[in-house]
Amino acid sequence: MVKTMKKGKCICPGCPSFVECKQLAFCFTGKSKCIKKEKGCLCMGCPVQIENGFKHGYYCTKGDEKTLAK
Repeated sequence: MVKTMKKGKCICPGCPSFVECKQLAFCFTGKSKCIKKEKGCLCMGCPVQIENGFKHGYYCTKGDEKTLAK
């Protein structure tokens, strides 16, 4: 994940639901402590999600891929 983040592939900051809270890559890290409202989701077009074969969305409010895949 860190390598992917360094390449600038995470698009969380451009998401309509994003709230600046020093958190990114919710598909890996899980729910945000700051984001409470779903205002739109860019996860399905995110390079990080595509490269890792993830299949869900709204990781910031619902949890990481591992949690949602259960």
